[in-house]
Amino acid sequence: MPKETGVSDRKMNTSYTETDVGELYSLLGESIWNLQHLEIAVTTFTAMKILQRKRDKGTEITEDVGERVLNKQRRQTLGPLINAAKRERIIPNDLIERFDLFLKERNWLIHKCVVNEYLSLRNKKNKEDLFSRILVFSTEAQSLKKEIYKLLERWYEQKGYDLEHAYKLAEKLISNAEKC
Repeated sequence: MPKETGVSDRKMNTSYTETDVGELYSLLGESIWNLQHLEIAVTTFTAMKILQRKRDKGTEITEDVGERVLNKQRRQTLGPLINAAKRERIIPNDLIERFDLFLKERNWLIHKCVVNEYLSLRNKKNKEDLFSRILVFSTEAQSLKKEIYKLLERWYEQKGYDLEHAYKLAEKLISNAEKC
């Protein structure tokens, strides 16, 4: 029989187990991981668009300039990142609603989930709904990331840049990381 969690849980005769808590933590970790990958995609594309705009205005894009723009984008959380991406026209109109809904879910997950859902593990249906909501969030993060990368690749090619060079560089970085 699965062990119940906490002294107060035994007194209240709860219906959740360490396995439930482990699954919750696993889902939360996966969702945060996927959220951060989406943030990286939006950050990268936004920084590239900003740098291209600077280049088009005659600014020389040095490594230092590139790093400053990228680091400025990296310091932002998802809400400001999405707003910057909208300003840079990275997020097309057909994706804006999805990003807005995703941001609301992100804010719930990061700021409200524990407060609003701390009793959900004690009820089978509520627990399933909670797990499902977190899984949907994680899946949407992956889906939106793929959309952003497709848009980035298309934009990159339209600007005349060599994607093969970028892919080879990425492969080299991955290969080097695997050797360590």
